[in-house]
Formats: sequence, structure tokens, C-alpha cells
Amino acid sequence: MKRKYGLSSNFDSIFALASTSQRSAIHLHRVSGRNLFEIISKYVYKPSNQNENLNIDLLLQKSNGKAISHYVYLKDQNLNLIDDVMITFFPAPKSYTGEDIIEIGVHGNPLISAKLQSLLRSIGMRDAEPGEFTQRAVLNGKMDLAQAEGINQLIHTETLGGIQLARNTVEGVLSKETELIRDQLISMLSYLEAHIDFAPDEVGDYNPSSLLPQMEEAKSKLEALLNTYSTGLKVREGVKVALLGKPNAGKSSLYNALLRYERAIVTNIPGTTRDVLEDRLVIQNKDFVLIDTAGIRNTTDTVEKIGVERSLKTASIADIICFIINLENIEYEKISDVIKFEIKAFLSEAKLSKDQKILIVISKKDLLNEKIIKNIENIFKSCISEFRTEPFGFCLDSNIVVTSTENTDLLSKHLVILHEELTGMLTKNENPALISMRQKNKVEIAIKCIDDAVNLIKQRDFPEKISSIINHARQSLQEIVGEIHLDNVLEKIFSTFCIGK
Repeated sequence: MKRKYGLSSNFDSIFALASTSQRSAIHLHRVSGRNLFEIISKYVYKPSNQNENLNIDLLLQKSNGKAISHYVYLKDQNLNLIDDVMITFFPAPKSYTGEDIIEIGVHGNPLISAKLQSLLRSIGMRDAEPGEFTQRAVLNGKMDLAQAEGINQLIHTETLGGIQLARNTVEGVLSKETELIRDQLISMLSYLEAHIDFAPDEVGDYNPSSLLPQMEEAKSKLEALLNTYSTGLKVREGVKVALLGKPNAGKSSLYNALLRYERAIVTNIPGTTRDVLEDRLVIQNKDFVLIDTAGIRNTTDTVEKIGVERSLKTASIADIICFIINLENIEYEKISDVIKFEIKAFLSEAKLSKDQKILIVISKKDLLNEKIIKNIENIFKSCISEFRTEPFGFCLDSNIVVTSTENTDLLSKHLVILHEELTGMLTKNENPALISMRQKNKVEIAIKCIDDAVNLIKQRDFPEKISSIINHARQSLQEIVGEIHLDNVLEKIFSTFCIGK
């Protein structure tokens, strides 16, 4: 249920340019407030008769409260033409903010927009603050705070996956999940409050241990929700794929091949790449951040040494490591030893975590003989068992990819598979996700409260104390969707929005 805050009745009318301010086909201005149509009607004229005002009230009556658009002439107080415009009226409460809204599309000349804005200021309207339209929508119960944050993410995200996560939040998926968990907490509170207010002969014996299964279930749901924050970061920002390996392994060539343009400098000289390069990559609607790195080796060259340090640092933050091995000019009998040696050397130097994925990639397929290509999978399988006991050897993917710059389809296919393993089904419509640090903090508070309540129950503490802590958890979850009474908190949240939204 949407919460009615009922505060906007005291708000003045606001306006903002909701499109680019540069020269363009159209500049769209958005206005929100009370009695807007009556105020603006004095300045709106029929194109067929520029001396006759458009009867907005009559048009709205005919539309039965639905939004209507009209081509009109807009004039200032001195009857000077500002522009011929397309104007749309959105009557309250069926508008974005819950107030009357007008959207005015003028020709995209900054001088024309300046004249329109001057008119709006002269008739008592003011420039909107960042996010003020959406803030009014929240305060009028048109959406909750989580949905408002979803709108902000929808505007600012730079990935396709981020758009889907934001869309899910706007459609209320996160709000519904937090409401379900909150209802569980309210059920526990009802039990505790009954035993605080009534005698045992009225409500039965006090047995707080009966609440433990419900608490464990609520905590499990909250922990699953908490995990969506870090996973969601991968979706919103792109899964980081680092190309690592020794100098001249073919990293930069594969980097260019995957991006399909010459981004990195490629030469036959080992150590050509000295710094980290990043670029966005989309494969089958999956978002990646592709990272090229300097070759890893012991070196006395000061600049190259810095590059190697940055490569190892990149390895520690990557979600997927494509460890690239060049078997060109390696005798068939020595291939197993080379693979083992290079993997072991890398694992001993890199600081990895259990959540990372390592995909072994054999480069320069076009320069390998058929015997190597045919048997490389069996050779790799015999090698990989040795690394299961190594630190972070379990990160190694059981597959090996043999590729070339001419055809990276197989490598791309494996990257998509690993992306799905890392992000799961998070972008599906029915799956909630935390999309802001504020939401994450609230869930963490709720989890801690449940842990504290469980400890008190096991100690058979007073129901008043247990109830107070569970109520704190409930309040924390409620704040995700917007039960916040501090104006400065709301201002901080909406200050990150665009002006005009």
C-alpha cells in the first residue's frame, strides 16, 4: 500500500528543464504544483485565433481527468509571443508527482527557453531542486522511497543489466520483498506484545522459543537480500574481466579482438603494455569491463615494474581472470610442464579471493599445430587436479579455451557462462535486489537486531526487551521504502537526482 504523506499541499509550484539545455529539436519543461491549469491558461492561446485563450477546463472535462496534449501559442504578460509549443496537461492525482503537471515543449533554442522560464518565474513559480519532482511523488504516495531510488538508478546506470535491476525496483519488486519480511516481524511482535499486555490465562504460556523458526526464516531472507548488493554491483557496473599473463602472451591482441577495434598498442616486443587499459564490452546483453594489463614477470625496469604491480592489483579486484598462456614454439612434450609452471607462478603472486573465477586461455591458436589443439583439453585436465590443493586453485574453471584474434566466439561464450554464474538470476523480473548503500545498511541493521533478539530469547529475557529489538528491525526495513521523518535524510537522497526528475 502506498503511504500518503500529505505534505505537498504546502508546496509552491516548481519548474525545470527536463531535457538537454543545448540547442536541439525540442526543449521540454516540466511544471508541477497546485491550480496550475488556471494559472497558465492566461498565457495559452489558440493557433487558429491568437487573441483567444485556450479553454483548458473544458478540455479537461471532456477528457475525464486524463492527460491531454495541444498545439498552442504561448505568450508573456505583454502578449508577446514566446513560441508555438506542444503543451501537455496531467491533472492531479493521476500524474507523476500527484499534483497538476504541465509539460511544455518549445523549439530547442536556449533563448526561447530563457523567455519561457522568465515567464514562469514572473507568475510565482520557482526553479526546482535536484530530484524535487520525484521527492513530491514520494511525499504524495505515488511511489515509495525504494522505487524513487530505482528511478535514479534507471537514469544514471551505464549497463543493460543495471537498467533491468532499476526497472525491477521501480516496479516494486524490492518493496514487496521487504514488506513480506516486515510482516513476519510484525507477527512476532504481536505475540510478544500480547504476553506483555495480557495474563497467561488469557493468551497462554509465554514461550519465546516458538519464535525462533520464524526468526531464522526472516534472517535467511534478509541475508539473501543482502547478498544481492554485491552481486548487483557486478550487474550495474559490469563484470570485471582482467586479461593477465606473461609478456607477449597475446593479451593486448585478444583485448582488441574482443572490443573489435584497435584500443591497445600491439607489437612483438615483450613488455609493450605498461599500464592498465579498461573498456566496456557487451556480449549477448551481458555487461563486462574488459581490462588489459602489463605482462607479469620479474624485471629491473622501473616503469615495467610499476606496470607489473598494477597488473597484480588488477588481478585482486577482477571478477573473472583470463589467464593467457602462449604455447607458440613450445614442444608438445613440455606443454604440461609449461601450463603448470605458469599457473603456479601466477597463483603464488596474485592475491585472489574465493569468489573470483580463473579461466585459462591458450592464445594464438592459428600458430599451434593440430596435435596440440586436439589434445590440449586432456592435457589441461591432467594439470588442473594438481592445483585443487593450491591456495585459490578452486577458482580455476575446469574448462580451457583455445582461441585466436580471428575468432573469439568460444572465449565470448565462456565469459557469458561465467557472468551468469557470478550474477545468477538477479536481473529476472521477480528477483529483488538492493541498489543503494542506504538500503544495504538498513538490511544489515535488521539482521543484527534479529541476532540480538535470538540471543535474548535463548537467555529467556523479558519480552519487552525482545519486542523492542524486533521493532527496531521492523523500523529499519520500513525505512527502505520510506518511513523516514527526517527532512535532511530525504534531502540527501534526492540531491543525487537530476534537475527535472
